[in-house]
Parts: sequence; structure tokens; C-alpha cells
Amino acid sequence: MVYHVLIPAPSSQLPEERRGRVLGRFCHGCNSVYPDHRGKHVGKPTYGRDHISSPCPHEGEEFEPGASWWEPAVEVLPAPAPPVAAA
Repeated sequence: MVYHVLIPAPSSQLPEERRGRVLGRFCHGCNSVYPDHRGKHVGKPTYGRDHISSPCPHEGEEFEPGASWWEPAVEVLPAPAPPVAAA
């Protein structure tokens, strides 16, 4: 059995052709991804660390549209195949 693991990344860090579907919200404070359905930065992240000893400075804040501390996390698509040289 093979499991496909989705790799999220902040959308601003990828070129347009490598951006897939939105997987959540990427926090720049703790470098973790939180689900879209969660309105606040609380609890365990979907992807990232869960350290009680070093909480994120944005813990408990609302995911307000346009805030500079978070952005959409998108799926990283494979690199496009290189063009085949004509023989």
C-alpha cells in the first residue's frame, strides 16, 4: 500500500506553475499549516510542529483576510518535464 503525502508550502514561495490546490493557512510565525475551516490560530497544526514550550506569537489570533502574518498554503506540484530536444 502506498500513501500519497501532500506537501504544503506558502504560495508566495512557489512559481505559478508549481502551485496546486489550497491545503490550509501557512503561519509565518511558527512555519506551520492550519486547516481552512479553523477561524483562529489555535490547537495543533495540520503540518508543522506542536511545541508547547515555544508557542507562536500569533497564537489565538483570528485568520483575518489581508493580515501579513499568514498566507494560503498550497500543494507543491511536480516540476514540469523538460522539453525534448529534436533529433
